Amino acid sequence: MEKKIETIRIIINPASGKDESILPIINASMKEADIKWEASITHKAGDAIQFAKAAVKEGIDALAVYGGDGTLMEAISGLIGSEIPLIILPGGSANVLAMELGVPKDLKEACALISQVPFKMKTIDVGQFEKRYFIVGISLGFAADLVKGADREAKNKIGIFSYFLSAAAALGKTKKAVYHLKIDGQEYEVQGLTCIIADTGNLGFSNISFDKHIDVSDGFLDVVVVRKANLSLFKLMVVTLLKRERPDNVELVKHWQGKDISVFSRPTQTVQCDGEILEKGSFHIKVIPGAIKVLVPKDKSKVIE
Repeated sequence: MEKKIETIRIIINPASGKDESILPIINASMKEADIKWEASITHKAGDAIQFAKAAVKEGIDALAVYGGDGTLMEAISGLIGSEIPLIILPGGSANVLAMELGVPKDLKEACALISQVPFKMKTIDVGQFEKRYFIVGISLGFAADLVKGADREAKNKIGIFSYFLSAAAALGKTKKAVYHLKIDGQEYEVQGLTCIIADTGNLGFSNISFDKHIDVSDGFLDVVVVRKANLSLFKLMVVTLLKRERPDNVELVKHWQGKDISVFSRPTQTVQCDGEILEKGSFHIKVIPGAIKVLVPKDKSKVIE
């Protein structure tokens, strides 16, 4: 993208996980870049979608979002079908998509990307079920119970580590289920503790992915079923995270890729999508390849985590 960004709408979620004074940083960065900007403050769920749709109608050059992955996904939902690029200003406790794309956690450094002309844009995929979109993933069972157990207060205090605190409790109460899957026309039944339909494999800290091969730009969604939790699984996970290699023990982990996926469990389990707990128990999910353009660093390797 060669054109200079001259006008930006910034969506700000004041309830996001970070405790920092953001407006002076944003204002100084926009002034330095000679960019006109306006802010829209969210107050409730759905606000970011409406703000993004309004910004598209206004014909702005870019949309920036300060908040976590939930706020980000709302804004992306409002951008689907437009050519307006997204600028991520990480403000949540996990910031999974920002980590995946190498966007700096530091607000000033993230804002500085706007001045790196010519820009580097990355086109990413988005998942969809019914009229809803997602960018991180949907999970059933243990992975969803883990998210549900990490409350807002804990996330504000210790960020991503709040999920580790909830993991033991979730593992203790999550029961096995049979997952009924249909992936690009092929049907499968597999028993397990959790089923994850992922657009990105990043775990949201230290740039660690539970599978480095899961690519937010490959045109596919990844389906992962963890079949049981035992010492062998934890050893496998340690090797996977440290060596960044795909788990090859199909007795413990099953992995597929697809573009059209249906899933439900028996018995019904807890379900979450991009951090939000859902009441729905069955899903027909599709991928929208190359749905959104996102501003990213020119050299991801230089980003300090």
